[in-house]
Amino acid sequence: MNANDRVAIVTGAGGGVGRAISKRLYADGAKIVIVGRDLTRLNSFAREFDDENRLLAIKADITKETDVVNVIEQTMSTFDRINILINNAGTINEPKPFHLMSEDDWAPLIGTNLVGTLRTTKSVLPIMMEAKAGNIVNISSLLGIRAIPRVPLSVYGVTKAAVIMFTRSIAVEYGPYGVRCNCIAPSTIRTQSIEPYLEDEEARTILESTFPLRRIGNAEDIAGAVSYLCSGDANWITGVVMTVDGGISAKQ
Repeated sequence: MNANDRVAIVTGAGGGVGRAISKRLYADGAKIVIVGRDLTRLNSFAREFDDENRLLAIKADITKETDVVNVIEQTMSTFDRINILINNAGTINEPKPFHLMSEDDWAPLIGTNLVGTLRTTKSVLPIMMEAKAGNIVNISSLLGIRAIPRVPLSVYGVTKAAVIMFTRSIAVEYGPYGVRCNCIAPSTIRTQSIEPYLEDEEARTILESTFPLRRIGNAEDIAGAVSYLCSGDANWITGVVMTVDGGISAKQ
């Protein structure tokens, strides 16, 4: 298939990483379906693209099955195929000791990071199986691999670890149908949600010094990894967890 014939769904497209991934895949020639809960933000983002025939913006909450079904139906109605799914939508909580967390604290983490990923993946698999080809990339986190001392994000880490195992299971189960499934596990990425923590120049410098590459990651770093995993150069890669972390996991 020509790269220009591919159709990619990107969840969480209203955030910094989702925007970067969408722009990169669009630049690679794909038609893009941007999905998010804030339609105003999505429509504003959509105006940054120069070809409206290659773009579809859909408001959806991936924790709701009816919204996910609507995304799939609209995508198929508009583009008649789904080649790529990027499970990027996610949420994180303020660090909080586990024994102080309530079910109301952890339910959004499980609902979005894990159940939402399961739901969108389940919805595209029959389409990919019929086509005998498909590419799924899940965005996890380095916190799904290791815990950070004095940063209590236990349930967030659990959801991201589950995404990693889910990736491997889907890769094995659906590889015979030509479906690839891989995972990216980023470390600290500079997005709007962490900007307040970077305003202190001394604190930012200390944080940056912990990375062998001496900088915090940016959204484009994740987008580049996604682009590679969705390219023909990665045709024999499935079930992998790619750490995009400035080298920090290599020293710990």
